[in-house]
Amino acid sequence: MDPATKLRAFLLLRYTLIIATAYLLLVEQGFAAPTPLVGGLIALALASNVLVAQLPRRVTDAMRFSIAMIVFDTVWVTIALISSGRFSADFFMLYFFLLLLAAVGENLRLIAVAACVVCVAYLFGHSLTGGGDLWTSPSLIRVPFLFTTAIFYGHLVDRTRREEQRADSAEALAAQLQRTLAEFKILYAKAQEAERIKTEFLATVSHELKTPLTTLLGYTELLIDESYGRTTGEQRGALGKVRAAGRILQQAIGRMLDASRIDFGHERVACEEFELDDVFADLRANLPETPGVAVHWPPAGEVPPLRTDEEKVRTILRNLLENACKYTARGMISISARWDRQSDEIEVEISDTGIGIAADEIDAIFEAFRQGGNRGSLARAGVGLGLYIVQRLTTRLGGEVHVESVAGLGSTFSIRIPRLLHRGDAVAAGEPLTLSA
Repeated sequence: MDPATKLRAFLLLRYTLIIATAYLLLVEQGFAAPTPLVGGLIALALASNVLVAQLPRRVTDAMRFSIAMIVFDTVWVTIALISSGRFSADFFMLYFFLLLLAAVGENLRLIAVAACVVCVAYLFGHSLTGGGDLWTSPSLIRVPFLFTTAIFYGHLVDRTRREEQRADSAEALAAQLQRTLAEFKILYAKAQEAERIKTEFLATVSHELKTPLTTLLGYTELLIDESYGRTTGEQRGALGKVRAAGRILQQAIGRMLDASRIDFGHERVACEEFELDDVFADLRANLPETPGVAVHWPPAGEVPPLRTDEEKVRTILRNLLENACKYTARGMISISARWDRQSDEIEVEISDTGIGIAADEIDAIFEAFRQGGNRGSLARAGVGLGLYIVQRLTTRLGGEVHVESVAGLGSTFSIRIPRLLHRGDAVAAGEPLTLSA
């Protein structure tokens, strides 16, 4: 029941009680004019009901309000009955018995049934004790008063009990929520600790693997260059496969180290001026060739100099290009770059005609150690950190990454970063910024 409906029911029952009390007093006194005290009490009760209708809902819904009304109405009705001098002790005993019945009743329906039983018993007892003709006795009018009194007080007590139950339920729910929140905090702390241990373990393992792998690749290059003597064509082929596998492993280790630096917060921003064409030239020189795949590079001089972190831009583009080469068996890879004069931002797009990404997997590819289902099944698939690093570093430079892809037709990744780092929202508060000369 909404608060407005509950208040209307309360006001209606209270008006009924006031009218029943006034009518009882008038009948008992032979419809003579009531005494000033009785008239004042009835007027006060009516005025208080008008005042209650104007009170805020938060006041009338409180348990203290119901208790106060029970006390107030009991006092003024009792004073009015006593001042009339028309009621004997047995009537007052019955009156207070009904009040007690309303107070201890479990619900309003039970109180109404009990009040009916008490009123019938009162009339029956009155007729047996020589009270005269029942239908002409003034005691008959007392029955509606007693019944109305029981219903009114029963309604107040029932409402108060419901409010207490609601309050207890709210407290129990709040306590349960607090316990749940405490358990969640514990689980979150454990998850953070597990993530920290995992990241630290990966960083340690990657660092320990990097040095011997570099040595292995160095000796492989020396053997291919015949620094230790002539090698046969079959041997050079095997050494080439070792070198290719070593480079793939080197890339994976490098990405794990990059990810660990990001997760540990060790990734700093060094701002310097450089040409994007120089970055493309370096990537072009070190990008391994893939038979059957043509790579189209952007023309030189299309983009003005950038003033941001060159190494991070290089890492972002290298990871995107390596991904494009990894998942494109034949066809074309196209790189384009443009400068948005209005926003002073640089946008680089890398498109391929590879295996593409399913629509329901696009969100997952930017998570650490996550790959799309059709991408992770490839033999050359990595550990799932390349795009995670791209997304984190691009955000670090104040930019954003977008991807459009159709499974089986290819993908287009685009990054958009501020040309001048200090003009973008690139450096988080409190983190150092190094400006190169």
